[in-house]
Amino acid sequence: MGNAIQVNFARPRRTSRFTVGRDATGHWIVCDVKGLVGGIFADRATAVHFALVESDYTPGDVCAAPDDAVLSLDTLFETASSDAPKRVAGKH
Repeated sequence: MGNAIQVNFARPRRTSRFTVGRDATGHWIVCDVKGLVGGIFADRATAVHFALVESDYTPGDVCAAPDDAVLSLDTLFETASSDAPKRVAGKH
């Protein structure tokens, strides 16, 4: 067996970079606290996989939102003042 990757599904940590949860319409989404990358996904497993890859499998970087939380990608699509390009995952 390979190394197990742990995702904190109890509650988001302040040090976590990515949060996996559902938006207001029930889609699975990944939100990046840095506002650089995120996406809408068909299922939880794909969303978690995306977040793990984007975090380079860094322990503690991916957490799950509480079941009653509603996540949004609004900040990802706001006009940014920085010159850094934003990456958005396609709907999988």
